This record gives sequence, C-alpha cells and structure tokens, in this order.
Amino acid sequence: FLAALAGMLLTNLCMSVTSLGLVAERENGTYEQMLALPTQPLEIVIGKLVPYVGLSYVVLALATRGSGFVFGVWPTGSVLALLVVTLPFVLASLSVGVFVSAVAHTSAQAVFITVFAILPSMVLSGVMFPYQLMPDAARAIGGVLPLRWYQIASRRITLRGAGIEEVIAPTLMLTV
Repeated sequence: FLAALAGMLLTNLCMSVTSLGLVAERENGTYEQMLALPTQPLEIVIGKLVPYVGLSYVVLALATRGSGFVFGVWPTGSVLALLVVTLPFVLASLSVGVFVSAVAHTSAQAVFITVFAILPSMVLSGVMFPYQLMPDAARAIGGVLPLRWYQIASRRITLRGAGIEEVIAPTLMLTV
C-alpha cells in the first residue's frame, strides 16, 4: 500500500486542483479576460498546469520520504526511474482534471465529477484490492486508468529494486 501512496495522493491532487482551478476561472470571469489577451487557449491551460507538475514532484518527495521515515519503506530501486515514470502519470491525471473542467459548468459539478473519477481509480487500479481477484469487466476498466500503471511501476521500483528498464512497459501505457 505504501508503495502506491504517492500515486493515490497525486491522483487526488492533480484531478481535484486542475478541475476546480479551471472551472473557478470560468465562474469568476477571469478565463474570458485571459482569452482577450494575445494568447491561445492552449497556452493558458498549459500555463495553469505547469505549476501543478512541480507541485506533484514535491508531493512525490514528501510521500516517499514520509513512508520511509515513518514506516521504513524506502525506494530500493532507481529514484530516477520513479521520477521519469511520474511525469506521464501526472500529465495523464492533469488531463483528466482538464476534461472534468471542460464538462463541468460550476465548481459543485467539478467536485461531483472529480469524486466519481477518483473513486473508481482507487478501487479498480489494484491499489486497494488485488487486481487478479477482480472480475474481468472490472479489470478491463482498471486497465485504462493511469493509477493502475503507475502503481505497478511504483511497486516495482520501491519494493523490488527495479530500474528504468523494468518500468518501460507501464511508462509506455501511461504515455498512451
């Protein structure tokens, strides 16, 4: 469980903050003001997401250090591999948050949709329940969730001492 803790925290952070931040910009009217600037909408969204990538790496450091200091579970594998696999996971989670903000019209809707995106991710990814014991339909859904592939890579790095070559497949799945 501790090996996947960072993934759970990053899922909550990325999806919640992104969806609420962009919807709040629309509700306050500042998004329309930014669109009047000589920037493209894509540039505005990327500008809003870049700080969250940095914040995600801070959360990753706190989660790995916290589980190490408190429970003695330190990454035994390549820390560089953990940093590399975290980037596509964070980008995938931020993308889900952007999608939620595009669908939601109010902050309340964004919170509601985000909760229903986070909960299946936690349950169907294999973090809380053994993936092999799930029904085939649940495993099919869990196979497309970013947390599924991140927790595989994180567990390999943290518990098995894996390097970058052992986490190429989960990293490619996250990138797709």
